[in-house]
Amino acid sequence: MIERIQCSIFLKGWEGTVEKSVSTRIDLEPFLYRVERPARYLGKELNSIHKNPADKVRVGLCFPDTYEVGQSHLGLKILYHLLNERDWVVCERVYAPWLDMEEVLRNSDTPLMTLESWTPVRELDLLGFSLPYEMLYSGVLNTLELAQIPLQRQERGERDPIVIAGGPCCFNPAPLESFIDVFVLGEAEESIVELAEVSRERSLSRGERIEAMGKIAGCYLGGQTVVESHADGTIRALIDSSGNPAKPVVKRVVADLDCSYFPTRQIVPSIPIVHDRGQIEIQRGCQWGCRFCQSGLIYRKQREKSLATLVRQAEEVVRHTGYEELGLASLNAVDHSQIHELIDRLNLCFAGKNVAIGLPSLRMDTFSVGLATALQQVKKTQLTLAPEAGSQRLRDAINKNLTEEQILATVRAALDVGWRDLKLYFMIGLPTETDEDLLEMARLLREIRGLARTYKGRPLGLSCSMSPFVAKPHTPFQWAGRFSNEELSHKIDVIRRSVGRNVATLKWRDLELSRLEGVFSRGDQRLARVLMKAHELGCKFDGWTECFDAAKWATAFEMEGIDPSFYSDRERGEHEVFPWEMVSAGVERNFLWREYVRSRDRIITPNCTIDGACSACGLSGHNMGC
Repeated sequence: MIERIQCSIFLKGWEGTVEKSVSTRIDLEPFLYRVERPARYLGKELNSIHKNPADKVRVGLCFPDTYEVGQSHLGLKILYHLLNERDWVVCERVYAPWLDMEEVLRNSDTPLMTLESWTPVRELDLLGFSLPYEMLYSGVLNTLELAQIPLQRQERGERDPIVIAGGPCCFNPAPLESFIDVFVLGEAEESIVELAEVSRERSLSRGERIEAMGKIAGCYLGGQTVVESHADGTIRALIDSSGNPAKPVVKRVVADLDCSYFPTRQIVPSIPIVHDRGQIEIQRGCQWGCRFCQSGLIYRKQREKSLATLVRQAEEVVRHTGYEELGLASLNAVDHSQIHELIDRLNLCFAGKNVAIGLPSLRMDTFSVGLATALQQVKKTQLTLAPEAGSQRLRDAINKNLTEEQILATVRAALDVGWRDLKLYFMIGLPTETDEDLLEMARLLREIRGLARTYKGRPLGLSCSMSPFVAKPHTPFQWAGRFSNEELSHKIDVIRRSVGRNVATLKWRDLELSRLEGVFSRGDQRLARVLMKAHELGCKFDGWTECFDAAKWATAFEMEGIDPSFYSDRERGEHEVFPWEMVSAGVERNFLWREYVRSRDRIITPNCTIDGACSACGLSGHNMGC
């Protein structure tokens, strides 16, 4: 049962006697008048949980970015409420303070605090970072420093929290091994509770608790693998503590989503956030096998919740939060076997309540007129579609399983029912991409614009987002090289010239930022030195345009004598040992290499859940089904 403390008590401090060694509350209120958005730091939102920490395991869940970004993360919402359901745990949130609050904390020598109780983060038992993308790495170090926790795991003492990390980036723990005690691989609902249970063992030393955590399924300890390298910097072998070849730690998987925990009393933020809506998770995983997509491979296999479970959770989320928009979270929501029935049921449930249903970006072959009609009953938001590549040749190479006829049919279906705002996602710099592929992308955009002109009413708002391709571990393209920034700039110019004016609004991601993401995506333990140097130079909030400083990062690489192109630009050999192979997503290396070769020959691998033929990816060998 959750203990709740009224806001009036929260403002005055805990009632009763709580030893200072258990929890020290810092009065943050005087600082709030000196920052731009004080609501980021109040922690008194509707459905937030405030518990007396006495005799409890104290866990902080940290998203090392601002409140607006971190509060949008569904995974942390699940873990926050899951842990707080246990009467022996108090779980609180930690976000990176924005630059103004950071200055206040540093100038006053005040340590970073948790959001709910303003307790110093350094007093926690467990501090868990969520790492969905590599540009948060500098934020991890900055957060630890602000919390006054030693950055290097080997320098931490008995009173320091055990620092854990989870999320997609943990499928290459190498660059962060110097800073993280325990990596959690895969879906953390079960392992996070087991980690907290180890922390209950007060008789164990900090090192003994970390050792016990390393025995939990799906948990990898920082530093447990020894790297032997060749003279050119490539890896000869990964060795365990016994001197044997390291056996990969395999990800944790939730088998039955209907039986898994999901919070419906979600926190309603104090200020607008990035994804300011209620959320339900309708399924996990994806079987399409796009060769660039790390999420589709590390979250295999595809699992879905039942219609009854989803309708119940949706009704509870709206009732407990008052949101007027409900997002259906999934890698590809329209793959759910009952997606049409679900949207019809939700529209019926929320009839007259002005609740809109939203989907993330969609595959364009499974969209339909009926689904488009159902989605826009309350309001039409921008419809986001993901062709990924402009030419049929390149879509076949990346295994997108999508034709131009399907793309245009999907656009036509949306226009038929009144959609007038479309956003298309493409990647540039995909392996084997040529100027001809880019010209095909431009022609496709012109085709869509021309198709829209045949419809009466408001002109089509068409935007096109182009992201430079970044090779990710545990994908077929983990072997691929990257085009240089000069080559990518040329590609952007080709598209701009060919699309012309008044066809689409073109946007693209910073090339140097994407290059840095690629460096850390496939980097090794040596990058810890670069990361530390960049932190000392002041790098932080690298995902923010106004904060990212490419020159500082270049200086950090130069000072450490490390060439970033070694990690980002070169193509790997078939048998090269990767620095992330001490962990496994359950998908076999032989399958990934076979898919890489098939990409060169433009051979499509069908979706095995639709085609019925096993693609021999290796999941069945790990008892994960297929």
